[in-house]
Amino acid sequence: MGGARYMLQNYQDAMAICKWAGYPDLFITFTCNPKWPEITRFVESRGLSPEDRPDILTRVFKIKLDRMIKDLRDNKVFGEVKAVIYTVEFQKRGLPHAHILLFLLNKYPNVGDIDGIISAELPDKKVDPYYYDAVTNFMMHGPCGTARKSSPCMQNGRCTKHFPKKFVSSTTIDEDGYPIYRRRDDGRTAKRVGIELDN
Repeated sequence: MGGARYMLQNYQDAMAICKWAGYPDLFITFTCNPKWPEITRFVESRGLSPEDRPDILTRVFKIKLDRMIKDLRDNKVFGEVKAVIYTVEFQKRGLPHAHILLFLLNKYPNVGDIDGIISAELPDKKVDPYYYDAVTNFMMHGPCGTARKSSPCMQNGRCTKHFPKKFVSSTTIDEDGYPIYRRRDDGRTAKRVGIELDN
C-alpha cells in the first residue's frame, strides 16, 4: 500500500469514475479538530494532550467523516449525489484530514449557485451566533502577514495561502475555472490573538 502501482490503480479508478460521473462539482476539505468535545473529554480526564493519543484522534475523525459522507448522500445537503471520492492524509502535526470530491446529479453552473452553498464571509454575529462562533474558532486563517510575521504560513515575508485577500463584491470564476469568492467589506470582524480580522 502506498507504492507506485497502488497509486496508479487509485488514479485509474478515479479517472474511471470521472469518465462515468463527469467532473467533480465540489472539493471539500474535512479536518480533524483536536478541540472536538469527544476528544477533549477523553484526554482531559486522563491528563493527556490530544497528540498523546493519535488513535483516539483518528477514530473520532473517521466516525465524523463517515457521518459527513452519509449526510451528504442521504440528506442531500448539496443535492442528489452521483459519486464521492475521498482520500485521507495526515498533517505534520499528526492530524488527519480528508479531501473529498463530490459529484452531483445537478451541476452548479453559475456563481449564484456557488454563493448559495459556499461563503468566505463572516456570518452576522447577531443573526447567526452559532455559525459566527464556528467560523471564527475553526475556519479562519491567520493572523499572518505584517500583523504576525512568525505565522507558520509565512515564507519570504508573504503568506503561502495568499492572505489577506482583497474585498470582492461578488463571486467570479477565474480563467482557470477556480472561484474567487465574494468577500464584501461589510464591517464584520473577529479578534484572534488580539488582532482584528475581517472578510
